[in-house]
Amino acid sequence: MQTPVLIRVQAKGGKFLGPDAGYSQVTLRDAATGNVLAQGLAPGGSGQLTGYRVPSATRQCIVTPMWGTQNVLWLSATPDQATAGFTAALSLDAPTLVELTADALTDGAPNGHATTQTMWITPGADLTQEPGVVLVIPGLIVNVLSATVTPGEPSVSVTAWVTMMCGCKIGPGLPWVDTEFDVTATITDAGGSVVTQSPVTLTLQTTSTFGTTAPIALPGPGGYALAVDAVQAAEGNVGSASATFTVPAAGGE
Repeated sequence: MQTPVLIRVQAKGGKFLGPDAGYSQVTLRDAATGNVLAQGLAPGGSGQLTGYRVPSATRQCIVTPMWGTQNVLWLSATPDQATAGFTAALSLDAPTLVELTADALTDGAPNGHATTQTMWITPGADLTQEPGVVLVIPGLIVNVLSATVTPGEPSVSVTAWVTMMCGCKIGPGLPWVDTEFDVTATITDAGGSVVTQSPVTLTLQTTSTFGTTAPIALPGPGGYALAVDAVQAAEGNVGSASATFTVPAAGGE
C-alpha cells in the first residue's frame, strides 16, 4: 500500500535547510533490515518566520533576544512557494519501524552534520499534513575565511564565517543575535602544542564574519594549525573548522 510521508529538515534553533545551507539529503530505511525505502534531496526555500503560531508551524520554535527580551518565532512553509522538503512514497505491507536520516549537504556532499530518528509507519497513513515529519539537525556552519600572516612578524590575523545550520546569518537585529555565540580560535604548532595560553576570542566584524581585533603573536616561523570553534550554548549548537598556514622565515627563506 502506498504511504506518503513528507519530511522537512530544520536547523536546531533555525529555519529549514534551504539554498543558503546547501539543502539536505533524506534517507528512509527499514530499521530491522537496513534496506533503503526512499532517498532524495529536500530542495526548496527555508520557510518563513512569524511572531505567532499557525497550525502548519513546526513545534521547534525559535527563542530570540532580537528585540532586547526573549521572543518566540515560529517556522512554517511559505504559502504558494516551494519550501525545502522531501516527500517519500513508501510501499508498506505491514507496520514498519522506519529510520529517518537527514544529512546536511555542502556542495552536494554530506558535511558531517546529520540527524536520525526512528518511528513506526503504518500502511496507508498520510503523513503529509504540514509541517510533516520534522527532522532537527543541531550544529553551526563554520568556515575559516582567512589566516593572514603579518609580513615581517610572527603573527596572524584570523577571520571566520559562522551561521546557523540553515545558513541563516548572525548579527545585531537578526533573530540570531551575535551575543549568543562564542567564537574562538586555537593555534597549535607542528608538534601539536597550543601556541596561545587559551583560545583567542573572535569578535563580530560584519554579519556572520568573526575575526581577531589584533594579530595573534606566534613564537616564530614554521607551520601552524588553526581551529575555529563556535558555540551557541542557548541551543546546544556547536560548529568547528580547521586550516593550516605557514609563517615564513625572515627574508622569505
